[in-house]
Amino acid sequence: MSENLDFAMEISKNETLLEFKGVLKTENFSSVRDRLFSSVDGYNKIYFVNIEQAKFKDKSYLNMFLEFFNFVKGKDSELVIIFHNEDCADFFRPFFNIFKIYDSRDSYRKNTGFWEKLKATGITYQRSTGLRLAPGVAIVFLFLLGGWLLTLFSIISSQDKDIRNREAVLNELQSKYMRSEQALENLKASVAPLKSMGFSIDTSGGVPLGAISDWEEFLREKGAGK
Repeated sequence: MSENLDFAMEISKNETLLEFKGVLKTENFSSVRDRLFSSVDGYNKIYFVNIEQAKFKDKSYLNMFLEFFNFVKGKDSELVIIFHNEDCADFFRPFFNIFKIYDSRDSYRKNTGFWEKLKATGITYQRSTGLRLAPGVAIVFLFLLGGWLLTLFSIISSQDKDIRNREAVLNELQSKYMRSEQALENLKASVAPLKSMGFSIDTSGGVPLGAISDWEEFLREKGAGK
């Protein structure tokens, strides 16, 4: 990389491309800052700053870009920084979630929309670093995931308890049905002698269950009278 600092600017209707090549030293700070801020003209524009072939030797440039970002934002415009090398990624890492960083202008145009909305919530994506979550977003995401899992387990537990209760009720009903059926058979056997004596007795099964014990009591009394 050349030690000399080169600067180029390309202006279109709604876009301005600023390109820095070379080593950005401390002694270059004032001139770089002047070129950045003097390039801002009008409102609702996009300012692309290509630093792919630039190397920073002073941390002051990071605060300068943050100041430039706020200045551009005050003009209802956008700042897009272009690079994909690791040196620049390490340099801008403290403010990685603030700046819009892309590999190229075409990459910005393709990804504007969905990824921009994600980035506004603290989720960023770069081809070199992958998907990243801001610490606050990660914590919120973990809480939401934990809450979803607890809700899921609660629903499963509630459904399992409901199924077990239904099974218990069904078993109880089946048990009552079997007891009633046996009691009815016992009743039919008990009244058989009365039928042979000419009594007209309905044993079709329509007799209320509560009457079964009354018949048994009646037969016992008849037996005691004999």
